[in-house]
Amino acid sequence: MLFDTHCHLQESVFDGDIGRVLERALASGVCGITLCGYDASANVKTLEMAATSELLHAAVGYHPHEAKDVTAAQLVELDTLASLPEVVCVGEIGLDFFRDHSPEGAQRRILDSQLDIAVRTKKPVSVHSRGAEDAIYSHLARYSAACGWRPGQREIGVMHCFGGDLDQARGYVALGFGISVACPITYPANNKARMMARELPLESLVVETDSPYLPPQPFRGQRNEPAHVRYAVDAIAAARGLPAWMVAEATTNNAARLFGVRLPAGAATW
Repeated sequence: MLFDTHCHLQESVFDGDIGRVLERALASGVCGITLCGYDASANVKTLEMAATSELLHAAVGYHPHEAKDVTAAQLVELDTLASLPEVVCVGEIGLDFFRDHSPEGAQRRILDSQLDIAVRTKKPVSVHSRGAEDAIYSHLARYSAACGWRPGQREIGVMHCFGGDLDQARGYVALGFGISVACPITYPANNKARMMARELPLESLVVETDSPYLPPQPFRGQRNEPAHVRYAVDAIAAARGLPAWMVAEATTNNAARLFGVRLPAGAATW
């Protein structure tokens, strides 16, 4: 079984095609897909879509690009949405100093507000940290302390499509975070991702597509979709010298534990 821990099927590029996308995902062995919100309208659409299929799970949050425009009223509404039992995660949240679409101060403020929501609602977080792999550490360390996380407990979040190095990844694992491996691990020059996939504990790894973005090497330049998450699994397996079914099983169980979800009965096997 496979679990895509982060994607955006609510994007308009999937309009009119979502049924076939889900059919291909099921045919590839995908048994779970987490849809991540990023602004007010995407959060609503995420919940609407997740209600249509047991394959889909909802996450709600504000992307750091949106931070400058997030209002106090929207944060109150986010708190309400995050409290819903069908919401499995607060995300996509974080810091992005690569594109800087919002000022750093606004990004940090909105991140902390959303981490507070996650603590109150007892939901894990999906964290974006592009160009901010070190800068975000202090925020997540405070969050980890507020959660009272200890080794051996369920993870309190996941570093989405983590682009940092092995030492940074180990630091976040020590705070209670899983590390998500996306399809760019298949890119020929991405030795850093393959080294992390090889060296980190298997119980700390999950996989994702970030669809419609970041397609695997055979589909570069095309729309990504959840069925392609198996390419990330294959690449991890190759890096670790393990059979793909073992990595698929481990990352799927890790994702189910992270999000607190049951895997659907009769899901397709690897």
